[in-house]
Formats: sequence, structure tokens, C-alpha cells
Amino acid sequence: MSEQPTTSRNETYRIQDLVTLVGSGKIRVPQFQRSFRWTAGDVLALFDSILRGYPFGSLLLWRRAAPAAELQIGAIKVNAHEVHDALWVVDGQQRITSLVNAVDPEASGADERFRVFYSLEHHRFVSSRDLKTSLGIPLPDLFDLSRAFAWLQENPDAAAHAGEIQRVTGLLRDVQISASVIAQADERVLREVFDRINSAGRRLRGSEIFDAIHSAVGEADQPVSVGSIGDRLDQATDFGRLDDEIVYQAILVRRHPDITRDAHNEFSTDRSSYTPFAAETQSDAYQRTEVALEKVVRFLQDRAGIPHITFVPFRFHLLVLTRFFALSEDPAPRNLELLSRWFWRSTAAASILGYTGSTGNIRALAALVEPGDESGSVQRLLAATNPSEPVPIPPLDSFRTNRSSGKVVLAALWARNPVNPETGIPLNHNDLASYLIGEASPAAVALEIFPRRLLKGRASSAANRVIAVIDRDRFVGALPSDPLDSLLLDEEMLALLEIGDHEKFLARRTESLANYLRAFLDDRTGAGFEVTPPLVDLDFDDDDDQNDTVELPSEFSSDAQ
Repeated sequence: MSEQPTTSRNETYRIQDLVTLVGSGKIRVPQFQRSFRWTAGDVLALFDSILRGYPFGSLLLWRRAAPAAELQIGAIKVNAHEVHDALWVVDGQQRITSLVNAVDPEASGADERFRVFYSLEHHRFVSSRDLKTSLGIPLPDLFDLSRAFAWLQENPDAAAHAGEIQRVTGLLRDVQISASVIAQADERVLREVFDRINSAGRRLRGSEIFDAIHSAVGEADQPVSVGSIGDRLDQATDFGRLDDEIVYQAILVRRHPDITRDAHNEFSTDRSSYTPFAAETQSDAYQRTEVALEKVVRFLQDRAGIPHITFVPFRFHLLVLTRFFALSEDPAPRNLELLSRWFWRSTAAASILGYTGSTGNIRALAALVEPGDESGSVQRLLAATNPSEPVPIPPLDSFRTNRSSGKVVLAALWARNPVNPETGIPLNHNDLASYLIGEASPAAVALEIFPRRLLKGRASSAANRVIAVIDRDRFVGALPSDPLDSLLLDEEMLALLEIGDHEKFLARRTESLANYLRAFLDDRTGAGFEVTPPLVDLDFDDDDDQNDTVELPSEFSSDAQ
């Protein structure tokens, strides 16, 4: 318990007050806060609530000193001086960022999420793409009465709406945002504040609480937090942004298989003695987890054939692989091959094995990965999948992009290097990433060949899907010039597609897809092959005659398939 009394007072701010505080460098966003995540729709909804007089939440601020720093709040950059009474945002970052950026002419021009207009015809806030006439005044002009008058002079057709402009300007200038401001020098109080918010009112996720307690600043003032790790990995790999909870759990599982443990004292002396990384600091743990996660992403893209986070079947794959790459920094190629087999076996046979992605699954599988035993860890993971048993192919008549079985189908189709029929060039990770921003499943790139309404009882057939980044009309129109095989199509299917015979088309493609999936999964799971570890781990008998020939497992022979 802190010896200093904690004081809390209720205050109110107007939007202009927040603009001034941000511009002066007095508003600070702690490293534990996630980066700005609101969409243009969220920003519009906020201003719509203000316009309608709806409540839109209060702020929780922490008054304490702050060093000189270069700040980035939305699209606004501030060279902030050291201040003794900065207001650190504990809760309300998305709202503050939206309010301040949307009324700033430069910020709203630089970032479309903050580009808001007020429609004088419809008396509501709209985005630039929804503005159909010239009678839409930009929010920065509406917020500043002198700019509003200048806009009216440039748009004389809007003169009849001068009274409406003045009304809304006054509303925006006068709206008050309530805030609770805590004044306390001891940062340990922050943990209790977060805990109490988490137990009463808005529930905080584990990653937010963990970051509040443990995040830091790394080398060259690089932020070390769950959110910043997710952002950097997305930029570096085009794999899509890992959810904050996954990054948080990756930090935990790397140190110990039980991700349900209380993380408040994660880096205490007692807790650290139970991990293989006893001497590391909080900053070390964040940075090394980021390194391990990037290795996981590269492994999935390059070895397992998973192009994007939305294609990952289960969360446990990311976490178990994080622990493996954290404990085995430079795995043997043979172990990487076997690890890829484990990935596919644990995916395709998940229903048989009882894998659901639960925390129990994660704990049990992560416990199989032990420090100092790279090959043994891989062998234990594979053994848990009954490697001598063939894996089933996924059902093709109940395809869903958010199910693991659907993701198996899409990953298999991706393995054929599908081309864009308009260009004849194979798609790459970047092509998919640009279409999957913010998506929870790969649905945006899983094109339906025939419109669902035509298929009646076969609307959920996997045979009706291809991976594409163009719409159906453009896709079908470009098909004759395309190498059909990369899309698991042939000339007969194309002919059926052209005449609209969806029943025969789906029957033929279902058969083709089933045969392909069987061959694909047999290949990826190593059906019929040995699961022996790398040669260096094989225990050859030193007492044997040195002239005897060592018989290698069949997989290593030159004529192995």
C-alpha cells in the first residue's frame, strides 16, 4: 500500500480544452495503451452521439510528471517538453484521439478516419464517401466559427443554413466531457485502479492489465507493450495484426505453459524461479517474445503455408509455436519439417483429438515443449496427434470461413499458388493482407463462384469457393485467359460455369477438391513416413564395426517420395 494518499477529483473538459492539452504535450498516452484502433465509423458514431446529446463515456486520467518526448496522437505529432503535471490517459484514449484529430484541419486531412463532414441537408455527420452534395461543411470548419464564416463565403449556396451552422458550432464548442483525475506519485496505485475497473464496470482484458503493470520502453525509446508488438509484427510480415490477447498470452506461455496464472507478480523473484528465463526483466520478456512471434509468423508463412492470421485454425498453434521458438532459437531443418507436420495433423485431426483451442489444450500442449530438448519437444507434440493414423479431410458440404475445417480448405487452395485471372500473376501475402485488414476470418478473399441464392441446399459447399481478390463478375469474366489449374478448375468446369449449370459444376469440383485435399493432407502430414528426429540426435552404437553400413530411415533415402 502506498504511504501517500491517493486523491481523485471530477473535472470536465471541452473539446477545445483537449485540443490545447494535446498541443502543449500535457496529454500523454502510456505505453501500455493499445494504439488507435477506432474506424471511421466509430469516429462518426462519437460525433453523432454528441449531436444527439447521448452519453459517450467519461475519461480516466492520471496526473503525474512526464519527460520530454515526441508524441504521436492519431495523426497529430507533438514535440512535448518535460512537464510536472501531465495527464496520462488510463481510459478514453480512443475518444480523445478522435475528438482532437477530427477538429484539426491537418490531421483530418491526413487520416481519412478523422475526415468528418456535417451534412446541412440531412442534419447529420457523414464521411467523405457518403457526402453526395456540396452542402457538407468539414468538421474543422464547423468547429471554428471564423472558419465557418470563411466557408460560407466560399459556398454561397449554403447561406440559408447559416443558422444551422451556428447552432452546431455552439453545440460542439460547449459540450463537456467528464473526467476522473487521479493524483498520486506512486505508480503501484495504477495496478489497483486497473483491477477495480476490471471487477466493476467496463471489463478490462488481461493484456491491458498486464501492460499497465509491466510494459516499458526499450532501446532507442522504442515502446515495449502488447499493442506495439502487434503493430510492428503486422508491418514487418503482412501477416495481419495479432490480437492483443494473443500477444499477452504469448509472453506468458513463453515463460510457463499455464496462461491462466495471476500475472500481477510475473517478474517477481519467486515467480521467475519457475521459468527458464529467470534473470530476464519485463522489457527483456516483451522484446524476446516479439522475436519469437516473428519466427512463428515466418514459419507459418514459409513452412506451413499459412499466409495470414485469419487462416490460422486455432490460437494454440500460435502459442505453442511461440514457446517452441523461444526455447529453440535455431531449430534443425528436420525438426522444422516435423513441426510443420504437427501443425497440419493437429489441425486436420482436431475433432478426433479433442482440440478446441481451450486454455486446457494450450496448457497441455505447451507443457510438451521443454527447455533444452528441441527434438524431444517436437517428438512429444507429434506423438500427441497419433502420427500413425491418417487424418480426415474436412467436410465439403458445410464450409465456413471461421471454422478450422474451412481454413484447411482455404490453406490447401492457397498452396496451389492461385493467380489473379486479370493479370495471370500468382497472388502473394501482400495481396491478401490488403483485403483482410480488420477481418476476423478469410471470408473477404474466399470468393463464391456462384451466388449463394442460386444454390439452395448447397449454399455452403466448399466447392463453390476460390481464393480471389476481385469480385465475382470480374473473376468469371477473366477466367478463359487464366491458368485454371492454379484455381483447381478445368475446361469442363469452365464450360459448366459459362452456361450456369451450378449442379454439375459443384459435383465435378467437389470430386476434384476431395481428391486434392486427400493428397494435400497426406503430403503435409507426412502420411506413411517416419517421424525420426535429426540424424545428430540418433543414438548410434559406438561399439559397432566402423565398417558396417548404417541403414538410414526410408525418408532419408534418395528415392523416398
